[in-house]
Amino acid sequence: MGRARDAILEALENLTADELKKFKMKLLSVPLREGYGRIPRGMLLPMDAMDLTDKLVSFYLEAYGAELTAALLREMGMQETAERLQEINSGPGAAPAALAAPARLAPVQTAAKPALHFVDQHRAALIMRVTEVEGLLDALYGKVLSEEQYQAVRAEATNPKKMRKLFSFAPSWNLTCKDLLLQALRDTQPFLVEDLEQS
Repeated sequence: MGRARDAILEALENLTADELKKFKMKLLSVPLREGYGRIPRGMLLPMDAMDLTDKLVSFYLEAYGAELTAALLREMGMQETAERLQEINSGPGAAPAALAAPARLAPVQTAAKPALHFVDQHRAALIMRVTEVEGLLDALYGKVLSEEQYQAVRAEATNPKKMRKLFSFAPSWNLTCKDLLLQALRDTQPFLVEDLEQS
């Protein structure tokens, strides 16, 4: 799944400042699928490409975030960039036809949601609600995180920033890495995991 996030970032980094501003303005008014909220305007407008990519993935997850990005790029007349993004996002369960028109985004790909791993499905909640980040890091150190990654996460000032930094490494993780994170969450934050599983 990390390829979609990287593709979104690449597409946004290739926009000029004016194009990025136009993209953000379109994002504020594009029709969204049922169940997805809009990124608040005050938060959205000052973001650079990297922050915007993180926010798209945390609000809409990778697959839908990539669809939405491609649809907006098409609206802006950037067909080639949208096509590249679509190619990366296409695969089992993907619905490329949904990229053609934002108005058709709503009903697509609802069946794919249950296949998401717990840590992908609850990424935004985990970023905001995990309080025992150090325990997670200790459990992941050497198995999932390198020394450099471990120190980079620890250097962040707040727990949400630490979790966001931790998730920035997730695109390179396989299923085993995500399972290790989930097990560490169960060990250090059992009530949070239980609450999220029931939501």
